Amino acid sequence: MVATFAIISALLTSSSVSAQDTTPYDCAKVSVSGNSYDISALKKTYLVKGEDTPVYPNKQRVDYFVNPCQAIVVPDAEVKQHCVAGAWVCQDTKVIFEDGESKTLSLLPIAGTAPAADGIPAREVAPLAALADKIENVAEVPWTLTLKGGLIKGQDQSAVITFICDASVTDDNLAPTLTGYQNGVASFSWKHKSACAVHLQLPVQESMSGFSVFLTVFFSFAFIYLVLGAVYNHQVYGAKGLDLLPHKDFWRDFPTLVVDVVHHVWDSVTGRARGGGYVSV
Repeated sequence: MVATFAIISALLTSSSVSAQDTTPYDCAKVSVSGNSYDISALKKTYLVKGEDTPVYPNKQRVDYFVNPCQAIVVPDAEVKQHCVAGAWVCQDTKVIFEDGESKTLSLLPIAGTAPAADGIPAREVAPLAALADKIENVAEVPWTLTLKGGLIKGQDQSAVITFICDASVTDDNLAPTLTGYQNGVASFSWKHKSACAVHLQLPVQESMSGFSVFLTVFFSFAFIYLVLGAVYNHQVYGAKGLDLLPHKDFWRDFPTLVVDVVHHVWDSVTGRARGGGYVSV
């Protein structure tokens, strides 16, 4: 009985599973676990410089061009200085000469879109926002934006930007910080006021219909009635088996009582009488 009631309650109160979100990415309306973020102020291309590494007789540095909102817009005159069209995050490996001048050695897309070519299927940036781990002394939980779609020598590439709420950082020209590149994943940290939630979206729960409420209340009371009645009959009368059922005689005769009531109502409506009375001769 308990299992049956649990199943019925679960069926009555279960909520529908939301369909997969297919809304196009909009950096002005990023939703993460009920919070809304607007990073549209960062809708531009940022240059993130790496650290110089000695490579005799010069130095080498890996820089990144990053746009968290859309593909990098490249002026026609600078096409050779950037990744192919469609890149959101571009890795720029440079050699730094002794006189301070630099020369690009390679431009590789870490994240972005690319059409199918040479047997390689089309690739999508597929922006994905999610909560990150809590940081001590930071009021709001940071969140991450993962950008995919890159491919270098057969290895998938992606960029993960960790946004950290800092209302004191209002400079929209301040670039993120490179925190590492490992196994095809370029990681960045970005403190900015835009990383703070602008709206808390409380989940809307669908209310139960009147009939569902009625059934829930009915089965709840029925369950309580049966359990308490069985306990009482067992404790007071030592009943076992079917004798545990409260008011057993009433429920045994209940179907007959229902039939009699139905007949009585039907006869009252139709004006017919059942049994008794006088028969004219």
